[in-house]
Amino acid sequence: MEIIKNRHLKISIVSISSILLLLSLTQNAYYIAGMEESIGSFGLIAFLIGWMGLSGAGISWLANPILITSWFILIFGKPKLSRILSVFALLFSLSFLLFTEIVANEGGGKKEIIAYDSGYWLWLSSCGLNLIGNLIVYVREE
Repeated sequence: MEIIKNRHLKISIVSISSILLLLSLTQNAYYIAGMEESIGSFGLIAFLIGWMGLSGAGISWLANPILITSWFILIFGKPKLSRILSVFALLFSLSFLLFTEIVANEGGGKKEIIAYDSGYWLWLSSCGLNLIGNLIVYVREE
């Protein structure tokens, strides 16, 4: 019975975390200089093309595959590895706050990040909830 409860808990954690990630894709993630009046950087665009700028602030994008891998491992694999990955996903997503510039066009031109919007905070929440959920699973299984 305890195994079934833990399985439901794991599925709930992954479901809520993934809903937060999906919601983040529908929102602006950040604003850059010169685009204050525009829609900023739409979360879906940042999610789809963020890997292209892995030098600099784009390194934060690595939180995405780490987070998704953590979900699958939590449900189907080893919870300890999922916990470790969830820590890295949160750290990579938090690292975005350390950067002041981001690649803003196809030519590699950089612009200053002037604000963070709800898409970023939802993404960060998805990573944070995944870590908290992993820790709850750890406590329940010990």
